[in-house]
Amino acid sequence: MTQANSRKPRGFFKRFLNSRGGNVAMIYGLAMMPTIAAVGSAVDLTRAMVVKMRLGEALDAAGLAVGGTIGMSNSEMTAKAQQFFYANYPDSELGTVTSLTVSSSGYNNNLVTVAGTARVDTAFMGIFGVNYLDIGVNVQVTRESKGLEIALALDNTGSMASNGKMQALKSATLELINILFGDQNAPARLKMSLVPFSQTVKVDTAQFMNAGWMDTTGQSSSAKLNFDNNKYAFSVWTSMRNSSWGGCLEARPNGLEQLDTAPTAGNADSRFVPYFEPDGPDSSAYSGYTTYLSDGGNGNQDTRLKRSAKYVNQTKTNPNADCNLQKILPLTNNKVQLQSYVNGMVTTGNTHVELGASWGWRTLSPSAPYTEGSQYADPDWTKALVLMTDGLNTTPSNSTWHKSSYTAYNYLIRGQLGTTSASQSETNQNTRTQAACTNIKNAGIRVYSVLLEEDATAAKNLMRNCATDVSLYFESPSASELESVFQAIAQDLSNLRLSQ
Repeated sequence: MTQANSRKPRGFFKRFLNSRGGNVAMIYGLAMMPTIAAVGSAVDLTRAMVVKMRLGEALDAAGLAVGGTIGMSNSEMTAKAQQFFYANYPDSELGTVTSLTVSSSGYNNNLVTVAGTARVDTAFMGIFGVNYLDIGVNVQVTRESKGLEIALALDNTGSMASNGKMQALKSATLELINILFGDQNAPARLKMSLVPFSQTVKVDTAQFMNAGWMDTTGQSSSAKLNFDNNKYAFSVWTSMRNSSWGGCLEARPNGLEQLDTAPTAGNADSRFVPYFEPDGPDSSAYSGYTTYLSDGGNGNQDTRLKRSAKYVNQTKTNPNADCNLQKILPLTNNKVQLQSYVNGMVTTGNTHVELGASWGWRTLSPSAPYTEGSQYADPDWTKALVLMTDGLNTTPSNSTWHKSSYTAYNYLIRGQLGTTSASQSETNQNTRTQAACTNIKNAGIRVYSVLLEEDATAAKNLMRNCATDVSLYFESPSASELESVFQAIAQDLSNLRLSQ
């Protein structure tokens, strides 16, 4: 049995080797093996190329998304890259994603690298021991950042003290600063100014006095409206003891408030008149006035108010009433200083949106009184204004002879708003605000407008028309939503810095 079994294989192989058909089949099979291997490998490599192409397309989308941002941390960039990558490379695609990384390098981290790898299983190359192929692709995006100058003109009026609005404004503004500055405390090509406004604005007294921008001699047509005997604010302050100008300003007359006209000696109205709240009549017959001195004589309401002699040797600080708001901070790249100024904002006074718009513009201008701004035609810099308010322009009218409380537009009776009617004066303020916004936009400045907790149609129309485009007009129905509005503005401002 054993011998018989051992002879059978030998017989089989002898017959197989002697078979002409068997030889041909074997030779043909051996000859086809390289071809089969080549075709199979080609199929697997084609599949790998498809994965590489799709991987590259998804990384391109992620790279462009991340490259279109400024001020993000590395973890934030990674999250954004993942969002766009997986939207373009879903799990159903051929290949399994094994890694996705984002890094930045170079000057100001302007070179962003997005790298990804994917693994594709082989269908034929496994016969050679190659069961999968790893594919790697990286994309680099260079962010050539333009210079960006931003003015934040923010409503600091008394109404901002309600419903947590001022705290929400501070938080939202700090968030905007953090997004734009990122981890840089003094970026070379980013500058920002802060313009708190109410019924006036406040400037640095030494800077404005030393530069000759103030009307110190009473030459402006609005300088002597509240004083007799040819007196004016600075001459009255000189007669007082331990009291001086606090830094707040009246609005310039004759349409100059809506213009970027530098203050010069040759144009008296172009210089700035100091804010000086007069002492009102103290007779019980004249209610509704701010009174802090004895009238020093008789007469009608205006005579009593204008009497300049009553200020001599007085130590009162009342002329600076409602001048406790935060000062304007000119354009700066100092992140810490900006944050400090934002935290120092307080609420006071009534709403004059025109002042916020026009003074925001002045901080962006290359001409006096602020000269930190780049030239308007400089292609390497972009200018933007963010104008925010929580309500309509208002005139604090009352039943006195002067018809209102004192503001940057003086008393209503003085006609500085082109009327002595309270309702018409508010309409005129809206018209002046719109004129200021139009002039700002015509200067090439991108205007964002934000309306907080205000449903009035007139306010919505005013702020919508102030914006460069309707897409740059934002409504925040509540204080809690203000931060998301400022985040959206910050992202759009970031995109402005990217060279087109």
